[in-house]
Amino acid sequence: MGSDLESDEVLSAAISGIPKVAELIALMPVEDQSRALDAAEKSYLQTAQSLGYEGAEAQEWVAAVMIRLRSHNWPTPPLASE
Repeated sequence: MGSDLESDEVLSAAISGIPKVAELIALMPVEDQSRALDAAEKSYLQTAQSLGYEGAEAQEWVAAVMIRLRSHNWPTPPLASE
């Protein structure tokens, strides 16, 4: 695991990228948005784990990021994962 500062910078970059990720997902056909959100969630989890976060700590961070992503102002609301 890198330094705490390095980890914080990576996590901050992921959070600051949420509007761009939301914008790209919003451009997708509605039927593909749920799958794209699932892929984003897996990517955020992999990022947290690669920085040394595990278990509940990683899951809590990803859940917070996904709440922000899913609550973004969508032109067409994305479908929630089933």
